[in-house]
Amino acid sequence: MYTTVLLVATALLGGALAQQQYSRDPQTAAILTDARYLSGDGTFGAAYTQEDGVQFKEETDANGDRRGAYSYVDPSGVRRTVSYTAGKNGFQASGDHLPQPPVPVAAPAPAAPQYQPQPQYNPAPAAPQYNPAPQGGSYDETGEYDPRYNDPAFQPNTGYRPQPQQYQPPPQQYQPQPQQYQPPVNAIPQYNPTTPPPHRFFPPGKLDLNRTPDGFSYSFSKSR
Repeated sequence: MYTTVLLVATALLGGALAQQQYSRDPQTAAILTDARYLSGDGTFGAAYTQEDGVQFKEETDANGDRRGAYSYVDPSGVRRTVSYTAGKNGFQASGDHLPQPPVPVAAPAPAAPQYQPQPQYNPAPAAPQYNPAPQGGSYDETGEYDPRYNDPAFQPNTGYRPQPQQYQPPPQQYQPQPQQYQPPVNAIPQYNPTTPPPHRFFPPGKLDLNRTPDGFSYSFSKSR
């Protein structure tokens, strides 16, 4: 209960300090109030306000569900607020200036398929095959009939058949190339500069920090 009141009080105080119109760079806007807490049951909360009118508040319960809101001032000077929840149902945001999703329209039921008979396939008759009559007898080069060509044991001389030649490559002698010794080059080590120490700045204000065995509470408010 105390932690929730702490967040509400921080948001109200920050809103009172940020009433004036902010005209400088938003990236340099100062933090006016900041509050956080952590309980032993896992609940957590945080809230802060900036001098440019930005406000934020969020709380997480023991189940991990989150509920929060943030607001800002648009260029026309109107404050815009967005509330949201995040949990097992996903992320859901609401706000007067947010676009509303279109109403889903039910899709029409698909039409029942209609039966369309397919034409019957009739194969074309096979064409007759031509078998030439065997030829009896063969003729020699002069055109006269020679019965030896019909003898299965007869093998006519088809001409000159040269013997295949085998390629014999000439012997090769290995001639090693002379190697020159090249000493290794000593690489120059490279050093990366270390990160410079950050500039510590503590803005003037009031800081309260309370620690408990199972949590803490923290609040800060900037001096005017």
